[in-house]
Amino acid sequence: MDASTAAPAPAVRATVPLRRDRVLTGLTLVIAGSILVYGLNLGTRSAQVVACWVLLLGLHLGLAVVARQVSRVPGAARSTRWIWAAIAIAGGTYAIGDIAQLVTIAISPLNLAVAIGGTVQSFSVLLGTSVPILVALLVSAPIGGGSRRATTSFWLDVGIVMAAAATFGGYVYVPDGSKPAEILLTLLVGPGLFLVGVFAVVKLFLSSQPPFSRLAGLVLGAAGVLEGAAQAVTALLVDARGLSWLLGLTVVASAVLTGSARIQYRQVHASAGAPAPRPNRRYSTLPYAAIAATYVLLVWVLEQEGLTAHTWIVITGAIASTALVLGRQLVAFTDNSRLLDELDAKVQELHQLLRERDDLAVRLRHEALHDPLTGLANRSMFHRRLQDVVREGDTPARPLTLMIVDLDDFKQVNDEYGHASGDQVLVAVARRLRGCVRDVDLVARLGGDEFALLLEDLPDDADQVARRIVEVIARPVTFTVAPADAPGAAGAGASGATGTVSVSASVGVVVADLDRRTAEQLLHAADTTMYSAKRSGKGAYRVSVVTG
Repeated sequence: MDASTAAPAPAVRATVPLRRDRVLTGLTLVIAGSILVYGLNLGTRSAQVVACWVLLLGLHLGLAVVARQVSRVPGAARSTRWIWAAIAIAGGTYAIGDIAQLVTIAISPLNLAVAIGGTVQSFSVLLGTSVPILVALLVSAPIGGGSRRATTSFWLDVGIVMAAAATFGGYVYVPDGSKPAEILLTLLVGPGLFLVGVFAVVKLFLSSQPPFSRLAGLVLGAAGVLEGAAQAVTALLVDARGLSWLLGLTVVASAVLTGSARIQYRQVHASAGAPAPRPNRRYSTLPYAAIAATYVLLVWVLEQEGLTAHTWIVITGAIASTALVLGRQLVAFTDNSRLLDELDAKVQELHQLLRERDDLAVRLRHEALHDPLTGLANRSMFHRRLQDVVREGDTPARPLTLMIVDLDDFKQVNDEYGHASGDQVLVAVARRLRGCVRDVDLVARLGGDEFALLLEDLPDDADQVARRIVEVIARPVTFTVAPADAPGAAGAGASGATGTVSVSASVGVVVADLDRRTAEQLLHAADTTMYSAKRSGKGAYRVSVVTG
């Protein structure tokens, strides 16, 4: 093959295990160091605060860089690019807030408000975190299924989690006497925003077109949980003089978030594309866990505080969550009813198909075992029944009568009147044969103008039955003339006219006791007896008795 036309070999990417990745190793050291320093409260308060915000600035800048790299990997799905581009923007926004916070620390006396973040830093968190969540909600419908009911269910699930998160945030984080604007800002920056973000990540992670690898999605969800926990326990840690723990938890959450982006980059970059599609989950337990937690909080608050202003926040959240759950269940009931209707229709359709299959099987079996012209049994069915009778007669000797009936000079009927008229004669002969024997007896057309009869335990003399057959068949047969099919039938009349013909039959009868006889032997004996009757002058019968 010419080198210029050869297909290019696929690019092979050198993959490095995640445990050997330098960035992940550095993030692991940051997490371990933060747990050690802030957990044991090492160093001065000012050094802890400055180190925290410097680390956060570096981590958020790293998040912006790595997330942007993930969003630009060739072959990634559009949803994946959008999500990680939004996360990159969020990282940059966080970094701006971190810079503002460092400037505030440099120019202002160090106090509690400066240490945990000022107004500019809080606004940057609000602005940065809202971007990925907004994108996640926008792309959730096509990723999660795309139907109107699926979209409605998704938004109800989000509403349930938001109501529960706002309830917890309102109780834990909102001080008494706060103004409505302050309450709203607190809830948006507090745990509510991060729990909704975690839910959106989980929802997308479990969808059929996930924007995250499994490991990256789990780590990203863990980062959201840690950040939400940090926001939720801020007041508690500050009151308990646990500022060092709060700072350390914030650094760890940001390091885990950056780590999720690095894991995603390493895994997607190695595979040069988006993660493989996975089956959709049929339901999410997160909304139900959220409302259960809300009611647990309500019971605890009523037990500890009674009916206070804080308690009404929890009651309001519980009512809102319950209403949303009821709406979610109504949507589910509607879907279930629709699915049951569709299932019932499919079951009815299946029953109809099964009936049609059974009818077809019966018809095919009948066609396989019966002559299409006369409706009598065909040669195959006759041989099968004869063999069954012979096998059944192996133990007790049972009388059996076998008859072969052959029409004499029937070829002349076809030559003179045509095959269509000859078929009418055959049908008439078959009907007369059927009328000469019992319903339990088998009458078959072996082919052409040859018929066979199988009579078990015949109460009458076989001689009488044979004589009756010869007499009945000899009666004239009236048929409709078909000149177009009969070369010599022009003088019989125009198409649609009737004609009459008389035919005779030669009958060979064998009466046997089935003792050591085979089906082939019996057929041969009956056929030989029939030809003996034909040689004697036609229109006659002969009877052979086979015993011993």
